[in-house]
Amino acid sequence: MLEKNEKNSYFDAHFHLADCIYDGIIKDEFPQDIAACTCAHSIEEWETGEKFLEGAAMQIFLSYGLHPQSAGYIDIKTNADFLEQLLQNKKLSAIGEAGFDYFNDEFKAAAGLQEEIFNIQLDLALKYELPLVIHCRKANEKLFEYSKQLKKIRAVLFHSFMGTPIEANSLLNRGINGFFSFGKQVMNNNKKVIACVRDLPADVLLTETDAPWQFLKGETHTEPADIKKIFDVFCQIRNERPENLANQIKQNFLTLFFQNSNTKS
Repeated sequence: MLEKNEKNSYFDAHFHLADCIYDGIIKDEFPQDIAACTCAHSIEEWETGEKFLEGAAMQIFLSYGLHPQSAGYIDIKTNADFLEQLLQNKKLSAIGEAGFDYFNDEFKAAAGLQEEIFNIQLDLALKYELPLVIHCRKANEKLFEYSKQLKKIRAVLFHSFMGTPIEANSLLNRGINGFFSFGKQVMNNNKKVIACVRDLPADVLLTETDAPWQFLKGETHTEPADIKKIFDVFCQIRNERPENLANQIKQNFLTLFFQNSNTKS
């Protein structure tokens, strides 16, 4: 079981295995000292990741979701049916990424479809009692609009949360069993992210890479191993001993993903 695996020293709450494979970042194996949750957003991505993980000794938790940026481009019924098939076969530890993205006019134009696919995944998270991984960009008001529904879900991961500590605490105070994960934004002077990492309770914080995405200026990608750099910056921001914060993040990761979870190990 994961909690007895001493090899796992770092915990990545969110990355994309298939995209790392496509980009040649992951070729033969995943770092053995990292436990992570990978999100797939298409049947092709799922099948790519599943093939890679066959027989592999890795602590990889699996999530599948209809990404808000895919609204208007995917066959909703096909992907929703595939998602529920995975759930029925108990192959998932979480559902997502699901959520809202109003970053540009193109995404805003698909707001209705984004809401449709979000509600599908929200209902499935309730039905199958699994965590929901949320992507939300320029649309934090939707999180509060749906707070009563999110409160009913076993756990919610606000991946790459871009709100303030006040907003994060407000979501928690509404009864949501929420966790907030952050990646390389802690390394590019993002004031909101740094404030969240510094000020939020330690028992709701998680590290993530979003690999191969969310890379810094001058980089071409983010690697799973970069979780170690991100963790080091977390320690600096919170002025905490690495062993203490590592134990807390491990417990947060287990609380979020491990109950009734499916993992390739």
